[in-house]
Amino acid sequence: MGMPSFFAYLKNRPLARLSLWALVFLYLVMLFAEFIAPYPPGESFSALTYSPPNVRLRPGHGSLLNAQEMRVIDLAAWKYARVSGSFSPVKLFAPGKPYKVWGLIPLRRRLFGTVAVPGGSEIPALLLGADNLGRDLFSRIVHGSRISLTIGFAATAISLFLAILLGGFAGYFGGKTDWIIMRSSEFFMLIPGLYLILFLRSLLSSRMDTGQSYMVITLILSLVGWPGTARTIRGMVHSIKREDFILNAELEGIPAVVIIFGHIIPQMASLLIVSIALSIPAFIMSETTLSYLGLGITDPAVSWGSLIKREISTLNNLRSFPWLLDPVWLLLLVTLTFNFLADAMRDFFDPYAAARNPVLRTR
Repeated sequence: MGMPSFFAYLKNRPLARLSLWALVFLYLVMLFAEFIAPYPPGESFSALTYSPPNVRLRPGHGSLLNAQEMRVIDLAAWKYARVSGSFSPVKLFAPGKPYKVWGLIPLRRRLFGTVAVPGGSEIPALLLGADNLGRDLFSRIVHGSRISLTIGFAATAISLFLAILLGGFAGYFGGKTDWIIMRSSEFFMLIPGLYLILFLRSLLSSRMDTGQSYMVITLILSLVGWPGTARTIRGMVHSIKREDFILNAELEGIPAVVIIFGHIIPQMASLLIVSIALSIPAFIMSETTLSYLGLGITDPAVSWGSLIKREISTLNNLRSFPWLLDPVWLLLLVTLTFNFLADAMRDFFDPYAAARNPVLRTR
């Protein structure tokens, strides 16, 4: 049951297949954020505070898409009006401010941008509107995906490593080792995860830079996330170690670490795959919660959680500037896609599912 068989199985799971493609697309956007975002995340257009999206379809005017000029008509409520006849065409691979892809490759071209018409000024293309400082929300969402999407993988990798290591040792050696590890896991599980995360983060300095904040949040999430998986792995290792092939390996004098990681852990690969798919969105949401409460990523860095914290402050803002909710929809999309994909993985790797599903019996 390799990955080619799983991809073939996805043909019969349209939601899971769509979820997989959506995740591939989002992570490609993350990798090429500087190229896809038309503006740097911190660039501000002071005259466009809380501006609504201004990109319009205008076929037959030199470009299919055009950015229309917006002017404030009510500063108290930040109401805008469109300026008739004032447009800048939106072009693919338009020139912009210099940047480096992955910090290595210098470029000026971006996926899209506006160009000034003869005799006129260039109007910024605000695909999803602007925030309270006039910064392009689309560009900030694209750049923010780097922290929000990678922190899930980083925290999951560390948490899973701890779970495999500690759960494997507890299940294989038993006795005092098992007692110490299981009591430690129960301590972490005794306190609700969110409260423990908030407590640990509040103990640390609030003056850390972006890199330090990223590392600290990742380590805290990993520390809180390992106990549940470790207890599951411990139970499975305790059962598998009684199998004949494990007893034979012990008789041959193979070291315990090699038996655990080379013979036992591969037997639960399906469980670990599903655990990874479910853990990533959980850690992403945890980072979002920290950033929303002011304990996560702070300026000048940006994540989806920090966007929600800074921009969605009152119900009046939500009514007046509904585009500020766009990061929330993206978080929901990522959570749902991982859940649909994990659900398909669970059914595919479930040894009892073939008896219920004729599609699985043919793989």
